[in-house]
Amino acid sequence: MTSRRQSSSKNEGIEKDALREFSRANGFELPAKIIELYRHPLLSSRGGELFNAFSYPTKISPEAIALFIATHTKPGGVVLDTFAGSGTTGLAAMLCDMPTPAMKAAALEMGISPQWGPRKAFLYELSTLGAFVAEVLTAPPDVDEFQAAASELLEQAKAKVAWMYVANGPDGSQGEIRHVIWSDVLRCPNCSKETTYWDAVVAKHPLRMRDSFRCAHCGKTASIEGCERVAERVKDPLLGTVTKRRKRQMAEVHGKTGNKKWKRPATEADVALWRKVEKTHSSPTAPTHEIEWGELFRAGYHTGISHLHHFYTWRNFQVLSVLWELANKAPARLRKALRFLILSYNATHSTLMTRVVVKRDQKELVLTGAQSGVLYISGLPVEKNILEGLARKIGVISRAFSAVEGSRSKVEVVNKSSASLAISARTVDYVFTDPPFGDYIPYAEINQINEAWLGKLTKRKDEVIVSASQRKGVGEYAELMARVFSEIGRTIKNHALVTVVFHSAKPAVWSALSSSYQAAGLALRATSVLDKTQSSFKQVVSEGSVKGDPILLLGKEVATRVLNGHSNGLADRIANDIISRAASLGGKEGTPQRLYARMVARCLEENVAVPMSATEFYGLIKFSQMKKTQ
Repeated sequence: MTSRRQSSSKNEGIEKDALREFSRANGFELPAKIIELYRHPLLSSRGGELFNAFSYPTKISPEAIALFIATHTKPGGVVLDTFAGSGTTGLAAMLCDMPTPAMKAAALEMGISPQWGPRKAFLYELSTLGAFVAEVLTAPPDVDEFQAAASELLEQAKAKVAWMYVANGPDGSQGEIRHVIWSDVLRCPNCSKETTYWDAVVAKHPLRMRDSFRCAHCGKTASIEGCERVAERVKDPLLGTVTKRRKRQMAEVHGKTGNKKWKRPATEADVALWRKVEKTHSSPTAPTHEIEWGELFRAGYHTGISHLHHFYTWRNFQVLSVLWELANKAPARLRKALRFLILSYNATHSTLMTRVVVKRDQKELVLTGAQSGVLYISGLPVEKNILEGLARKIGVISRAFSAVEGSRSKVEVVNKSSASLAISARTVDYVFTDPPFGDYIPYAEINQINEAWLGKLTKRKDEVIVSASQRKGVGEYAELMARVFSEIGRTIKNHALVTVVFHSAKPAVWSALSSSYQAAGLALRATSVLDKTQSSFKQVVSEGSVKGDPILLLGKEVATRVLNGHSNGLADRIANDIISRAASLGGKEGTPQRLYARMVARCLEENVAVPMSATEFYGLIKFSQMKKTQ
């Protein structure tokens, strides 16, 4: 775990006094240890055994959550997460009984004294995939048994399908494919001749991606955007129907012979092997799931992708099908863990969403997995050797299982909506939850790539989301969220606290959140920021992105309060005050993204509506800076 960074003592004192003043002004007194916990941004590292075991959008490191649980509750306390995702709150509860040296060091640096020991955690998660991941991680099998079973699984699979990855190196020696870079095919707008996207775009010495190229057929220059992506009609080997899809060709093969790695252009031998693979049907039980498209469909790169197997090369789909069939024949006590292993590599590395990118100061293209939170397929998709990738994952997952082995904490995972909790009233000591951020990520649409293999999709009717395809606007989102907060209010004890991590650049979504928890009789006690050391893909590229998720501490309402809205210009004064402080704050705290998170938190503290979007706020900062330079 990564501990927080220290601020200046002057700023620390101001924040500490402000928290005390805010709590007293609203009729309650926060314990000193809670004030210390919420005084500064808490860093949540995106790494470590438990975090890396399974990729899941927007998740928080369990070590960071464990500090919250151990500070808010005593050993034996009951913890609830109503939007449990992949189960990090459950893992955090388990870590409370066996804190790592890094967790203890972070607590010491923050000046808090967590009470370590076992807890009881209830995890409610609507997503089939999230609940599955949480179940496996919080109730892991014997590590030695898992390692032996996983190794045997790969050996059995190799006996059936390893021939699909055979390739010769540049010197003619037989080896195996590590990965293949495929390429879309372009049509020149001048002569209508075809050329590969690879040949048109990739330039070397120095390495870069071109936005135009000189056609090898007509000699004229054409822009990449002005070229048609060629499609072809082929017979679907699984459905038996003729379908239209993006035309792709193998561009470059990366392999190894023994311990020697190599790369070369694709050859006729690679094409011959591919034709043999195309005629193969290794598993009669492969899923034929039809994709349920929503917000993420793009007519361009999703051309012809109507079913699950269209997200893969036929080779990798066959390999996965064999692995899945073998896992289902394993002993019952190990079956879930083996499926977990396969799915941990599936959507992120086994599909055509794997890609290569150009990075600064790199002489070669960098291989990377699928972008989190989207279903994007690039013009240079990559086909990885799944058997090789899973062999590496065995160690990662084994270490994750070992990290919580021996914990006395109890975790119960419930795969259903949190709008109705099977928990008695006033029995929960603390809630830590990370709700869906409006229209930020369509989890059900993304997760179906893995859930189709599990044979059970998330029920979208109860998904808390803003989604045009599901006909859910902000109003419907607020209504669903309010039902969950109502259950939180019913099940927590009178003096219990609720920590909510939330992220949005849209005032309407913040309004929906605040109205939802207020309707449930909950009020704000304190605010802070969760600082993820690596932003998710959407946080990096989205217009008006917010770096640092605001943390809200809620408790049962002391006195009835009414939303002040924009009365007396209070919300605008808050925004202007935050902007005026920008110059005195250095580093990350002075960035527009962090200032917006702070502005949102202040508005919620004052019970006024968030007055503007992140984009509008950033515009005000830019305008303010321009005025100072004039």
